[in-house]
Amino acid sequence: MNKKGLIILTAGLLCIAAALGLFVHNALASRHAEESSQKITEELEKKISEENSGAENAFPTDNPYREMPTVTVEGLSYIGILSVPESDLTLPVLASFDYDSLQETPCLYSGSIYRKNMVIGAHNYDSHFGRISSLSQGSRVIFTDTENHRYDCEVVSMETLKPDQNDELTKKFGNDWDISLFTCNYSGSARIVVRCRITGQG
Repeated sequence: MNKKGLIILTAGLLCIAAALGLFVHNALASRHAEESSQKITEELEKKISEENSGAENAFPTDNPYREMPTVTVEGLSYIGILSVPESDLTLPVLASFDYDSLQETPCLYSGSIYRKNMVIGAHNYDSHFGRISSLSQGSRVIFTDTENHRYDCEVVSMETLKPDQNDELTKKFGNDWDISLFTCNYSGSARIVVRCRITGQG
């Protein structure tokens, strides 16, 4: 093999090694996120049940300007639990958004379930929002706040936005959506956005 061929072979092997390393890293990160979210969800469900045992609070959606209540788990504040039955996901939702926390759990990006403009972001791990692109119109999404109010929703549309289209991500026209879920695609070049509308409360 000549020198040029050796260089090409070496470069190819390095690319394969880098791709394999990235795959292993992402798989381990996804597994860690899954375990962390599961642990937080279990503790959150327990606290929500204990703190609202026997309570019959009116749905706070009737007061859209009310702040969403939180429950603290491991020193961090959470606004509730998000479930996507079709993807077998049950995840805690952190009350604030930052990229470090995003490695562990979905985060509230903006808005409120009470104002019907809530936007939730999560990493594209399979254990988080990596599979939301497979949802379709009519797919179920459920959000339960920390006072145990459940909001049944269904997917009404999907969008692909650029990472810098923050205004488009949060923009709402009338009653076109109540909850939005978003994540980045695997290359990070676009945001996958799932729009949902509340269909019932329980």
